[in-house]
Amino acid sequence: MASKLLAIGPAKYMAVKMNWLDGGVVTLSLVEILMNLVGGGGGNLSAFRTVRVLRTFRVLRIARLLRALQSMKVIIAVIARSISSFIYITILMFVFIFIFTLLGMSLFGGNFPVDENYRGYFDSFIIAFLTSF
Repeated sequence: MASKLLAIGPAKYMAVKMNWLDGGVVTLSLVEILMNLVGGGGGNLSAFRTVRVLRTFRVLRIARLLRALQSMKVIIAVIARSISSFIYITILMFVFIFIFTLLGMSLFGGNFPVDENYRGYFDSFIIAFLTSF
């Protein structure tokens, strides 16, 4: 934030609404850090902890930059058109995993000693499904 303020100046920085979000999140984060250092991590900082959610919105700014690139628009359009094919491939993959889970349960179910720390056995469907996956 400070480098951007120095680079474009305060007037241009305040002209863009996304910079307001960035500046607010950074300022509140700095206040939270300072209060933790001064107050020793007291319990009154729960309001500042909810501000951490706003940090994820800063990541969404990258999507705004990607929309501006022409080549990225083409790539996003191709992905959007081919998403139905990915859905069919995913369904087919889960059908194969389901079949191999049932096959593994019939072949290996009850043949291995059950250890609480070992999760690679085929005695229950959920663990067998995760093992096959």
